[in-house]
Amino acid sequence: MSYQLTVGLEVHVELKTKTKMFCGCANDPFNSKPNINVCPVCYGLPGALPLLNKEAVRLTVELGQALDGKIAPTTFWARKNYFYPDLPKGYQISQSTSPLVEHARIEIDGVKHQIQRIHLEEDAGKSIHPTGSSGSLVNYNRAGVPLMEMVTEPDFHSAEDAKRFCQEIQRIVRALGISDADMEKGQMRCEANISVSKTAKLGEKVEVKNINSFRAVEKAITYEYERQTEALDKGESVIHETRTWDSTTNKTVSMRSKETSADYRYFPEPDLPVVAIEVGAVKSRQLPEDRRRALEEVGAPAAIAQSLVDKQLDDKVLVINNRVPEIAKEAAHLLLESTAFASLEPDDQIKLLTAKKSSGWTKDTLTAVMKEIGEGKSTEEAISNYSEKLVLEPIIVEVITANQTAVNDYKSGKENALHFLVGQVMAKTKGKANINEVRTELQEYFKKS
Repeated sequence: MSYQLTVGLEVHVELKTKTKMFCGCANDPFNSKPNINVCPVCYGLPGALPLLNKEAVRLTVELGQALDGKIAPTTFWARKNYFYPDLPKGYQISQSTSPLVEHARIEIDGVKHQIQRIHLEEDAGKSIHPTGSSGSLVNYNRAGVPLMEMVTEPDFHSAEDAKRFCQEIQRIVRALGISDADMEKGQMRCEANISVSKTAKLGEKVEVKNINSFRAVEKAITYEYERQTEALDKGESVIHETRTWDSTTNKTVSMRSKETSADYRYFPEPDLPVVAIEVGAVKSRQLPEDRRRALEEVGAPAAIAQSLVDKQLDDKVLVINNRVPEIAKEAAHLLLESTAFASLEPDDQIKLLTAKKSSGWTKDTLTAVMKEIGEGKSTEEAISNYSEKLVLEPIIVEVITANQTAVNDYKSGKENALHFLVGQVMAKTKGKANINEVRTELQEYFKKS
């Protein structure tokens, strides 16, 4: 019997608020100079008192509602005690037994993933280890930034599924305006709890931290599966520990033995009261899964639908489909292929594709029309310039006169010569002619001659 991989995820997302979680300092850890957005609360100085950020609570509750979770009627914060160089207070204000959201779920391509809890806490600062230096630096701008943590049930059995889940979380929080969730900026981070077993009983759990890209999620889980199965095959035990992902070596490295809740010595934060949660009406925003389905229903392939949702272009396709269904599929492709086309409003996109269809434009002609629009011409004027009825016969005569070798080749049965002559006519008309009409008129001209 082969080993079964089981993975639970912890996804951390920095919330898009103006200020930090428990003070009025700016929530701008990435763009500001080091240690600018700090105050006595950030540093944990004696006498400094935290004040709860209501907007951070609201955003977390909104996500919980969107994911059909159970919202806590009341909640409180606790002190999670541990020492870290970039945790100035020596503890983190977090939630232990009273998460804001429980029992939520996400559906991805028909597969439901269960979320055990979503809670809210403050982020730590950031340690910097300069290359070639024996010392380290600490930037406290991030200390105190609102950090939402989502803990899933251990229901992932492949590295690919775990990666896709993280990608979907990013899409959802962006769609709801909760976070930019840029992993390169540390706005979204992932930890994976990984075990392998040959039986229904879960194996020893190993937590892998510092996973900072979707590709790394997949790589770290795959590596850990191989490491653990190799150890078990040798008769060795898998140690319950915390490891870190090293993106340079593409390996996990042991950090420390795994802490338990007792190690953190949780106790209620004495400077923050119990909070009653006001649950408003659920907003009628569609989640990415719903938006993908809507696109697939109008004929967009799954991969195209996903890309349109990721680029937030799906609404334009649906508007076009509601008004002119026969051009919606082409619009879906063009929105991804052409930034010039994507930048236009649906009204202009419909006008362009309708003109393209009626005039028989090639893609080159469409590109030329959009270039004129980009240069300041109105859509109607640009379309008019390329839709005027051309008198082709004089141009055809000119092309034939100038290309006798090709004419003789065509008359001797070489069909490719006609393609060449069609191209010459199109060049003379600067792409404004209907290519099918050009081909037909050339053939008719040769029949007469």
